[in-house]
Amino acid sequence: MTAGRRLIRFACEDDAIADVGRLRNGYQRIGSWSLPQTAWHLNMAVQQRMKPGPHAADAPEQVARRPMLQHVLSMNGYLPDGMIAPESMQPPADAPDSAVDDLIASLQQIKAFPGPIAPHRLFGQIPDTEARRLNLIHCAHHLSYLVPI
Repeated sequence: MTAGRRLIRFACEDDAIADVGRLRNGYQRIGSWSLPQTAWHLNMAVQQRMKPGPHAADAPEQVARRPMLQHVLSMNGYLPDGMIAPESMQPPADAPDSAVDDLIASLQQIKAFPGPIAPHRLFGQIPDTEARRLNLIHCAHHLSYLVPI
């Protein structure tokens, strides 16, 4: 784990929103992305989770990755360092401050979202409870690289 990174977990979207609020008051950057860049990336991921169907069937590669998902869900809910987001999910260098508001709005939206949650790009269709938990783990992973000051 990267030195200085926070070990955080979110039990619900409100926890993630509260953390983003703390970071807005100032933060030290441990990773590569600023708060607006992190928010931009997370907002894109949250929005993907709420895309309406119908969705394609799971690819064999997605099914093969399910043990990795179970490992993430069972290992205290942490993602490993060094994962690379696909190009379409890479935030722009000049991500606007409004990306933070967009993330907060999306977290509030998914909190009320009735489902079903759209398939995950790596794991395909997973139960909504696991998809929601994975979303919170993803948020905690990226926000852990920003330390409130």
